[in-house]
Amino acid sequence: MKRALRVSVSLILFIVLAFGAAVKAYPLGIARTQLISVRKLDGLPEDFFMGADISSLLSLEASGRVFYGFDGREQDIFKTLSESGVNCIRVRVWNDPFDENGNGYGGGNCTVDTAIAIGKRAAEYGMGLLVDFHYSDFWADPGKQQAPKEWKSMTLSEKTSAIYDYTADSVRKIKQSGANVIMVQVGNETNNGLCGETDKLSRYTLMRSAAKAVRDTDADILIATHFTNPESADYTVFAEELETYGVDHDVFSTSYYPEYHGSIYRLKEQLCSVHSLTGKKVMIAETSWGYSSDTVGAYKRSVQGQADEIAACVRAMVELGDYAIGVFYWEPAWIDAPGETEAERSQKREACGAGWASSYSASYDPDDAGLYYGATACIPTALFDPEGHPLESLRTFLYLRKGTAFSPENHVEDPSFENSGISRWKIGESSVGTVSVSSDTSNARDGNSSLHFWSDKPIDITVEQTVSGLPDGEYGFSLSVQGDGAGDGSPLKLFAISGGVRYEKTIALDGWQSWKVPMIDEILCSNGEITVGVEIKAAPGAWGYIDCVELIKEPPSFIRGDADGDGEVTILDATRIQRKLAGFSVDPFRREAADINSNGLDITDATGVQRFLAGFSNVYNIGTVRV
Repeated sequence: MKRALRVSVSLILFIVLAFGAAVKAYPLGIARTQLISVRKLDGLPEDFFMGADISSLLSLEASGRVFYGFDGREQDIFKTLSESGVNCIRVRVWNDPFDENGNGYGGGNCTVDTAIAIGKRAAEYGMGLLVDFHYSDFWADPGKQQAPKEWKSMTLSEKTSAIYDYTADSVRKIKQSGANVIMVQVGNETNNGLCGETDKLSRYTLMRSAAKAVRDTDADILIATHFTNPESADYTVFAEELETYGVDHDVFSTSYYPEYHGSIYRLKEQLCSVHSLTGKKVMIAETSWGYSSDTVGAYKRSVQGQADEIAACVRAMVELGDYAIGVFYWEPAWIDAPGETEAERSQKREACGAGWASSYSASYDPDDAGLYYGATACIPTALFDPEGHPLESLRTFLYLRKGTAFSPENHVEDPSFENSGISRWKIGESSVGTVSVSSDTSNARDGNSSLHFWSDKPIDITVEQTVSGLPDGEYGFSLSVQGDGAGDGSPLKLFAISGGVRYEKTIALDGWQSWKVPMIDEILCSNGEITVGVEIKAAPGAWGYIDCVELIKEPPSFIRGDADGDGEVTILDATRIQRKLAGFSVDPFRREAADINSNGLDITDATGVQRFLAGFSNVYNIGTVRV
């Protein structure tokens, strides 16, 4: 048995060396943010839509972009999505996104053929399809709802017939291709119009005709309407209009981007009112969050923050009840075309439609896309890194069903002010203003309590806590805060002090339930102690609530199998493991990365790396980021 093992290893080693194999591991630039914590969501229905809109995919693939699985190997993105808990794919459809010479407008150049190709691939992995008809030749949103070129000169009656025929024919073709069409969206963000029509009668006449086409083609397909701006628009008005004008639909869906669309509490109120009024199902058709930005938002700007945002949306829908049927993440894979230079990437975007718009779109949309065409703006909100490797946040859909084993320790005592009031916190001796614990759950981000500050005089308050006994390493400090600065743009400063070094971040408040989550990371602790807190300096009448304070040791991340820590898993890593086992001096050497099965360093680890490089089953998840 031992001899057979030696022969096998030798053969594998020859294969690997002969082909010079090396697998590029996860880019180290954001590797340390990769471990995420997601609580299992009890009561999550099996048929709840965990969706992803990947409309731009074919154009990206045409540009040469490839995607990888969590093991670092190139893999069909549909397989990766399915393995991550995604069960439905959304794809937009434009009538004719090409100029007179056949040049695509960009944004994926999405047509019925796009929906067919994406739908068929989704079906191979057991995923359904949501078809999002814009009824335009390019982007449709509250600011623009242009009719397709071919329909622009039509009367309303002619356009009503055209939208019926086009919808019925398109749905029929997509279904016949083998795609599992579960839902059809009749219009995209239709607050102010549809297909070039802005008055209510015309808009809903067209929507009614489109919906009828879907129902006549397949009565089992869910029909969705789509609106946006839940922070300002009154969704009950749209719901009533849909009823008044007789638009047959099953689902009232919305876009929800926390940066622009207010609190999730407001969204829940809106969707609850819609269901109470009409009995319709509700859904988030679009949402996303960035893993990298200097802007303070409603969640951390990190991979964990992406997971938190997705989880919050899903939890909000489940809390509404069984009439809330899903959440779709918008364009998680829309990264840039490949290329060594911007000129090379730009050329590929133009040729393949991989950017949000191409220069050719000027013939159809001269005042917007024709002026600002170029790269996608989705890279920081993608669930894949810029090279096509999946971020751990992509698996949030899966983790919501089973939870994660990783649960970082919060070193702050009573971080949500639930148990000891403010006794664990030090209030500055010269503070001016009122600081107290609020037990009003509507003012808490999590749990029942939060720290409230207010004054009718100029506010100058410091609240801090010194945490001792900390292991050496890097830490991250964050909290949730909502409130009003009473005209002062920056009333609150987050700070951390460690080893005589002070770290700071300033936050502007802009209203009730408009939560902000500032974060300071890379706080180096070498003496076992960090002081964390906030400084509040604001005008008379300013107020706010602080909750969910966190001081977490940032886990040292490594790539499993990368024994020398250079960011790649190569045959040299297997060699280093073998030399280490033989008693030779090996430097650098990361034992935790080399111990791929977490069972102590042995010959199995070297063999596992070699088998991985030779293309055998990756049973030890080599190439993935782990602690």
